[in-house]
This record gives sequence, structure tokens and C-alpha cells, in this order.
Amino acid sequence: MKKGFKRAAAAALTLTLASAFVLPLRAYAYEVAQLEVVDQDGKAATISGFMKDGVPVPYVDVMEYLSQVYAPKNVFSLTEQGNGIYEISNAKGSMIVDTNTDILHSDKIEQFLYNDQKEDPTAAQDYYKYEHIIDTDYRDTPSALYIDFSAYGIDIIEEAGSVYFPLTTIADFTGVAYTNTVFYDNKIYLNYGNNKPSVNWTTNFDKETRDAGEIAYTYGELCFVMDNIYGDAPHCILADSIRDFGLNATLENYSDETVEVKKLLNSDKTVDLVFGLAVLSSMLNDGGHTDLFTDIQLDLGETKAIAEMKRIYNEEPDNIRCVLYKKWNGYSTNIMEAKQKIKEYNNLFDNYQAIFDVQTEDDNRYRYFEYNNTGIFSYTNYNDNVVRYFKRALDTAKAHGMKNFIFDDSDNGGGSTESCMYMLNAITKEKRDEFYYVGTMTGNQTYEKLDYDMDQDGVFEGDDEDFDYDFNYAVMCSQGSFSSGNLFPCLCKEAGIPIIGEQSAGGTCNLVFFKTDLGNQYSVSAFRTFNYQKGGNVEAGAQPDYDITKKNSDGTTDYSNFRNFALLDQIVNNHYGTVAMHRLYNPNSGEHFYTADETEKDNVVNAGWTYEGIAWTAPKASNAPVYRVYNPNSGEHFYTTDESEKDGLTLLGWSDEGIGWYSSYEDAAPVYRLYNPNATGAYEAGAHFYTMKEEERDNLDALGWNYEDIGWYAE
Repeated sequence: MKKGFKRAAAAALTLTLASAFVLPLRAYAYEVAQLEVVDQDGKAATISGFMKDGVPVPYVDVMEYLSQVYAPKNVFSLTEQGNGIYEISNAKGSMIVDTNTDILHSDKIEQFLYNDQKEDPTAAQDYYKYEHIIDTDYRDTPSALYIDFSAYGIDIIEEAGSVYFPLTTIADFTGVAYTNTVFYDNKIYLNYGNNKPSVNWTTNFDKETRDAGEIAYTYGELCFVMDNIYGDAPHCILADSIRDFGLNATLENYSDETVEVKKLLNSDKTVDLVFGLAVLSSMLNDGGHTDLFTDIQLDLGETKAIAEMKRIYNEEPDNIRCVLYKKWNGYSTNIMEAKQKIKEYNNLFDNYQAIFDVQTEDDNRYRYFEYNNTGIFSYTNYNDNVVRYFKRALDTAKAHGMKNFIFDDSDNGGGSTESCMYMLNAITKEKRDEFYYVGTMTGNQTYEKLDYDMDQDGVFEGDDEDFDYDFNYAVMCSQGSFSSGNLFPCLCKEAGIPIIGEQSAGGTCNLVFFKTDLGNQYSVSAFRTFNYQKGGNVEAGAQPDYDITKKNSDGTTDYSNFRNFALLDQIVNNHYGTVAMHRLYNPNSGEHFYTADETEKDNVVNAGWTYEGIAWTAPKASNAPVYRVYNPNSGEHFYTTDESEKDGLTLLGWSDEGIGWYSSYEDAAPVYRLYNPNATGAYEAGAHFYTMKEEERDNLDALGWNYEDIGWYAE
């Protein structure tokens, strides 16, 4: 169960929130007009809509709105079920809207909303799609979504066989489509991501006071977003309370300071709203996603509300608004400054000659270096460009004979999960074609089935499955690694790739941009909480296998080792060093035993086994562990790289003894596996044999053993 705002909880909250939300009387006849849509794709369009007293944005036909923000192939249909109840459906799911009770219900909202969004028409002309979602499904039985919009003072209206939502409400509800809206001069402006319309919507912040309808709707809509869409980011001090009780109850009960924030947000003075959003933004700080105030500072600096805020700040330092702002702005600033500390060490890159160094117009940078046999790819964002430079770095490293490849993710604020998953899929032995998350609306364990254009030829095809470079990989991260910059090292660590640096900074949700009914933009951790493949979210960050941080005399972190290529090269070479694999023989059972552990080898020899020397050399670590299981009945040890084969044997009573050693890359020397179908009785333990010698393999094959192909690879 997600936040408490299912059917019963929402009904209870209607009473709690009565003082905050004023429900207007329902009307039954509206003058529907065609509202012009200004879409950044340049195509002319209109949406049916009307204004309602007390609501500062128009009501819009939900079907027409959905067709604007989703791809044309995502066809929506509306079915009237009687009594003001309608079903809205597409090929993947549906939702039920009751216009009498203002309750929305969906059994599988993630399948209904999270697919087939409209492409961003503002993307660069050379943009290409390197990944797409094949399907969305659940890891367990999904929970249904119930939202009682009346708890937020939001009315859903039926008019002439159509369903109408307030524009900002439906835009927020479908924010997973990365489209938001501004209503200005009787036009609806559709915006993609953090794009902003070029209109003078700042007039809302030039007026001294706000009317009651605007106050109720703006506050109610913010509560709706935080209660139902917000991603419960653990780094935020209010997150647990919002999850359990909702934003309104949190502000009323969390502390005296939050009570003051609620008063400011519900004040009729515009300057109070600005103060309230500024303080609440800092209280909601989750490391970089949730931000209610930065865009107000950037876009509204010349408005009367901001001018009055500055005046109060300078002339009335003891005013409660100033006291709260100073305290919480300082709290938020300290968090963000710690994340930016690593940038102070980027000048150390100048000690090395880059193979390529590209800085884009949006101030992202992609650099590739080589030191000895190690390639180092440094990048500042997981945007759509990074996959191109990533592949360029891989191709260059392969052409130059590099053995190791390090991802410098240490100064990376995130970006798209798509590019993150593309890169993960490229470097892991077990291809990651599923992306796991929790849907924040419901708490459902969900995954997306993905397909990639790995070779970047513009075609999704079978040869993309063979995309493999066989480097020894490592990832470097820090407190500057946030959002997708945190997701990538977390998932790499889960895949067995070593992590260098310091613990990454979290940021476990999608970053989604919204617009208020006033036109100002804000961002929230929303819709998806990223999970490991084996479950659990990635908010805690990736713990380093090799912590290379130092401390300055003032207690701040010294990141100079992050730019010490000799040290990084040494760490990776040592990590991926080799071990001798010893082979021993039991003359009583006929079993051969293999181990890299010198002590275990000596103990087995002392127990009467015959030592037969070094069978092969294995890497100290790789993406391909060789699992060891033991049959307590026959005494046989069995070795496999196939995790499902290992799991199948443990279900049959074999003991899982963990990872015995690691396999090398697939172009290395093969170790062959053979099976003796005649091994029974006292010799049952000798049923399997492993060797890298072709002569041994062929001799046993001639004696009736079954050749079972390559078991793994040696150095």
C-alpha cells in the first residue's frame, strides 16, 4: 500500500483538510470552447475546455489531452458506464473515473500510464532512439490505485458525455509522460521536460494578493502531487511523514516550523507563497531532485513578489519568514555544496592528455584517457549523447589494445535511466534487458522489458545481442554521483563490477518537472523508485570496494586520488589479477577437485588426495563467477557458471558453497566439461571432469565420457 490516499484514507482526510480546501458547488452545464494548444512540435491543435468559478485553470477534455501527450499509436477510448462513471482505456490498461464521487481507480496504472509517451519535438535533429520499452509488467500481484480528488478540493466533471479534469491536475497525473502545461492568454502551452514557454506568465507574481480559489487550488494540487506521485525519497527529512500521513497532515503536525509553512502557502499575500515554497523546498531536499524554488529565483527575479521578499529579508531579519528561510536555506545549501566538492579537483585532468575531449552546448563533458593498459571514460551526465561517446570510448580502447576500462561517474548528476541501462547492458555478462522499479502511485513492484540498438545503426536487430568488448570494468563514484549517476554504480556493483572512490549519493527516483497553475516550474522525485534486480531500492548508494578518499585538514574530502590515473590503473590490475587453480585427485572415489585456496589444497592433500598440479589460471574477479556446489550423499563437487543450474541442484539437496573462482572472458582459453555416464556406486563422485587440455578431453571422449562443451574460460 502506497501512501494512505486510497479510498478509505482519502475519505477520512476530507475532514482533516476541510480548513485547507474549499469545495466549490458542482454545476452541470458549462460553455465548452476550443482552447488553442501551443505545442513545441509546431502542429496546430485544440482541446475542448471551459473555465469554472474558483479554479484558475481551465477544465479540459481528458481524452483530447491524453491524445496530445502520448504517441499516436497509444489510442485511448472512453466508455460510459452510467451514473457518471466512465472507463478510459488503451491497449495496455484502463482507469475508472467516477465524476460523482471524484474518485479515480485503476487496477494496473503503471501499464496504463507509463508507456508510449510522445517524443520530445525539441530534441536535437540528430537524436536517435537507442532503447525502447517492449512491455511493462509486475514482479508480483499489483495493488490497485484509488485517488479521491475531492480530498484535495478537486472536482472531476462530466459534461455532454465527456470527462473533464482541471488542466494542471491532468498534466500532473500524467507527468510520467514528461509533459507539463502552462495556461496563458487563453492558450494551453505544452512543454517537454524542463522546457519553458516563451510567454510573460510572471504577472501572477507581480500582484500583491491572491484570491481564495487560487489559494485553495494551488495548495490542493501540491498536496495531490506529494501524496500520490512523490517518490518517498529517504534522504528527505519529511519523506516518511508524507508517505504515512500526506503533505497537509505533515505540515500541520510535524513541527512548529511546518505549521508556519502551511500558513504561508495558504496566505493571500503572494510574497508569503514565495517564502513558503522556498522553505518547503529546503525541507524536501533529497539531494537534487525535489526543488520548488530554484526556478522561481531564476525566472521571477524581477517580479514584485521577489522584490518584496528581498526587502523583508534585508529589513526584517527577525520576521518568522526570514528566520525560517535563513535556517532551511542554509541546511539545503550545505547538502548541495558537499556534492559539488569533487568539481574542485577536475583541473587535475589537465595532467593527462585526453584521447578525446568534447564539451557540448549544454555544458556536459565527455573525456576519454588512456594510462598503461587502462582506458578511463569520464562523463558528467547520463543524457542521450553519453551513449555515443561511451561507444566511441569502447571502440578506441579496443583499437588501442586496452585491457581495463574505468567509468568515471564521480562528477555525474544523473540524467536518463535509458542511457544508464544501455551502458549497463553493454558491460554485464548477463544482459540487463529489464529495468526494475516501484511505482510510486501504488507501491507496485514493476519492471520494464527493454530492447536496445547496441551497435547504434538505427535498427533493433539480433546482432545487438553480440555486443561485447571483454574489458575488465570498474566504476568510480562519489558523493557527486546522484540519480542515474548513483543508479549505474549500484547496478554495476550488483553485477560484480568493482566500485572505486566513495559511496555514491543516492537519488532513487525519476526527476519529473511540473508547472503550477501560476506557471512556475518545480521538480519532484516522482513516479518510479529504482530497484536492484534482486529487490530493494538504490537510495543508500553503492559502497566502494576501494575507498580512495582522503581528508583535508579542515575535514572536507580530498578527491585528488580520483584523478590519479596511476593509482586507478594499479587498483584495477590488482583486482583483476590471476590465481592458480589447483587440481587434486581422490584415488578412492575417482573425483577430481579444483580450488584456488592454498590452505584448502594442503588440507585435502593431508587427507590422502593426490596433488596433480596447476590445472589453469583464473582471474581474481570477473563478471562471470563459477559456482561450487556439493552433494552430501555422493561426495561430489560440481562447478558451473550457470546460476539456474546451481539453483536447480540446491533444490535437489546439494549444498551451495558459493563462488569457487571466476571465469575469464569468452575469447580466452576454454576449460572443457565432461560427464561419465557410467560413474556409479563408489565412483559416483567422479562423474564430472574439467580440463583445458584438448588431449585429455579427446581421450575421455573416446572412452565413453560425454563432452558437455565449454564450462568456463581460463586466462
